[in-house]
Amino acid sequence: MGTLCFLDHWLIYDHQHHMGLLIMERRELASKYEQVKTLAESSELMHKHDSAMTKSALTEARQREKTKEQWNAYKSVIDSCSKLRSEKWIEQASEPNKEAVIKALLGAKEAMLGIRYHMRLIGEAACVPIEPESQTKLLDATLNLEGVLLAGVPGAGGFDVVFAVTFGDSSSNVTKTWSSLNVLALLVKEDPCGVSLESADPRTNEIT
Repeated sequence: MGTLCFLDHWLIYDHQHHMGLLIMERRELASKYEQVKTLAESSELMHKHDSAMTKSALTEARQREKTKEQWNAYKSVIDSCSKLRSEKWIEQASEPNKEAVIKALLGAKEAMLGIRYHMRLIGEAACVPIEPESQTKLLDATLNLEGVLLAGVPGAGGFDVVFAVTFGDSSSNVTKTWSSLNVLALLVKEDPCGVSLESADPRTNEIT
């Protein structure tokens, strides 16, 4: 009985020992699985991140290229239209980007003509010469020149001032036409730098 009891204890110990080893191996396998899983998830996240970065870079590159194409189309249209009367501008629409620019320019011109028309109606109704007939003739003649986009009477109107918006060097044509009618042209140009902060005034140091 003592021998059998000892054997039973040994068998139980041996069985528990093997069970313990199996449990340890299972835990090690589970730990390794979690490590592999974590590495796989990290790798997948890195792959997604790299893909997103690549996609973003490609999108930015395409956007820059598109912006460059649009700018080139705009500049080409302005250069061409500066040498032509407005009724000839649409003939320069050789591609979609140029067509869009020209249609926008012609839309602005039509809008200004509408404003002038209604301002004349207001003047007639109020018996006030907002756009006097003499200025109407001058403005219509100005709009028939090459490279002229807009022409009108600013502010409250009257006999004192008219304006014109031109492309490129076409302002010289306006100057000649106005001078022949004893109208002095004061030329201004857009600033290619856009909005800038002057540094000469010390008060600008307080501006962010």
